[in-house]
Amino acid sequence: MLFMIQHTHDYSTCHTHHPEKGQVFSDTLANLGDHGVRVHKMYGNRLEHTLFVICEADSMEQLDTAFDPILEMGQYTITPVMERK
Repeated sequence: MLFMIQHTHDYSTCHTHHPEKGQVFSDTLANLGDHGVRVHKMYGNRLEHTLFVICEADSMEQLDTAFDPILEMGQYTITPVMERK
């Protein structure tokens, strides 16, 4: 299944201000594949503190496990999507 994941946080909780959390956030995104999550594209809008991840996983449980280390670092909207052909 394809998913569009939108992560947001505000200025006061931005990972830029917390280098140790920023490293955990970066490492988690870099290791999504270790949990069977295939990232197709990743886009960010730094001014809005928003990240968009288009990824593929077999189940919601895979996403839950893969994103577990950073669940408390912002809000997540996870939407199943499909490519219209």
